Amino acid sequence: MNSHDYRNWRQRRRAAWTEIDRNRTHPDTEAEFLIEFASKWAAYGGATKEEIFLQFGMTKNRFVDRLWKLIPESKCGQKKISDLANAYPHHRWTTALPPA
Repeated sequence: MNSHDYRNWRQRRRAAWTEIDRNRTHPDTEAEFLIEFASKWAAYGGATKEEIFLQFGMTKNRFVDRLWKLIPESKCGQKKISDLANAYPHHRWTTALPPA
């Protein structure tokens, strides 16, 4: 490969990486990995607790909490968010008020 070909190859590679960075769903790479993992499994009703533990080392409840903390900061479209909401419903645990 001569220097001209190498320069063209390097420019194409840099342009491709810039395009990838522009299309990211989240500025944090770990957060993006978590969102993409959840999105891939959303079509199957969500990832199993075993799969989540193997990938992230956390329980499913912690994974869902973390996912929903990251979604507002992400660039996810409404379709992706609704798919995630169907697969990973976010339940907030509240204490019940005593009967009056």
